[in-house]
Amino acid sequence: MRRSSPVKRPVRVAELLRETLATILLTKCADPRLRELTLTEVEMTPDLKQARVYYVVRESADRRQVLAALHKAMGFIRGEVAKAHILRTMPEFHFLPDEALDRAARLEALFQELDKGEAGKD
Repeated sequence: MRRSSPVKRPVRVAELLRETLATILLTKCADPRLRELTLTEVEMTPDLKQARVYYVVRESADRRQVLAALHKAMGFIRGEVAKAHILRTMPEFHFLPDEALDRAARLEALFQELDKGEAGKD
């Protein structure tokens, strides 16, 4: 029997966990503020004991209210993940804002300014 390399397992588990967390936030959590979150990525440590969950809050939502709702629902979310039987042990979740989209928007704005500056010189 072929075994997959240990490096791939955290990646596979992270993707499965992201899908499970997104389903829980959209369908099982009663707080409508949690529907303002979009999970962009989950990174697992090699021992699968910690998960960094990256999220983006929609622009129309109050970021502090959404984070308060997430903090309040953490116990429920952990319980629902445990019911899904993804892992033998429950990882510790660390929810972190995904700054990649903000950086991409800033780079896009810089490129547009650069294009305008070059067009003005011609």
